Amino acid sequence: MDVKRIRRMVKVERLICRDAREELKIARYYRSDYLGMMLLKNFFFITVGYMIIIGLYLAAKGDALLEGIYVADLTFMVTMGIGGYVLLLLVYSVLTYMICTLRFAKAKKLERYLDHQLELLQEDDHSEKDVKHPGRGTV
Repeated sequence: MDVKRIRRMVKVERLICRDAREELKIARYYRSDYLGMMLLKNFFFITVGYMIIIGLYLAAKGDALLEGIYVADLTFMVTMGIGGYVLLLLVYSVLTYMICTLRFAKAKKLERYLDHQLELLQEDDHSEKDVKHPGRGTV
């Protein structure tokens, strides 16, 4: 075998064995499917997290809020709570979209690079069959 071919094979194997497994899983998706899945996960986590925070706040300050509450204060608090949720969801959705777009582009770039390296290995394999190597096949 050619030393250059062996080095290329080792390089490809190192890329696949490292962190590339996760990136190659990402590259299998269509871009819109991957982004949709990540935004849906983001929506779920933000909603659950916000509910937990509101629940903890009400558990800690619930008695003080109920003592001197008026209808106007209640509508204001509910409006602020919903507004805070929408704002938090919007900010995190934009961040998730940007991060996942970059992550998907990186995964696709790695996939193209690995495909190119594998094509070169196949070309080397075909060209190696035509060359006679001294000492090969002898016992």
